Amino acid sequence: GNQLLAAYRSIPDELGKPTAQLADAGYLNGEAISQLQEEEGCEVYCSAHREDAHNERRYDYRPPAKSERPVRELKDPVLIAMRDKLATEEGKAIYKKRASTVETVFGIIKSVLGFRGFSLRGLEKVSGEWGLVCLSLNIKRLHTLKIAMMG
Repeated sequence: GNQLLAAYRSIPDELGKPTAQLADAGYLNGEAISQLQEEEGCEVYCSAHREDAHNERRYDYRPPAKSERPVRELKDPVLIAMRDKLATEEGKAIYKKRASTVETVFGIIKSVLGFRGFSLRGLEKVSGEWGLVCLSLNIKRLHTLKIAMMG
């Protein structure tokens, strides 16, 4: 949850700052959400499901877990407000955009390109490996666009 604000601040000023940010439950951090919304003027939509044990599966065929983690009740007013915001029709519609933006890219990288983990170790080597994955994805996209344009 400590990377929400850092990710926002890492965007170069030349690109402009976004007015809204979508994030999954891994970025849930009340202090960062407050800073982004109040100090930076960026509306945040961050899932609070991890905290309140929301289960999105319609059917669960798995046997019950032997020891389930206790449900942590939300106490932070910022996180309660976030949960309530995402429960509205507008909040659901905005948050649903994650499925067609970033999640699709990760799905293609994993299933189409077959990239499931790094083979190398160390920041420099992993950065190089990730660069190749991104290059491969972009070449695939360009190839697909070229075929579509040719009819």
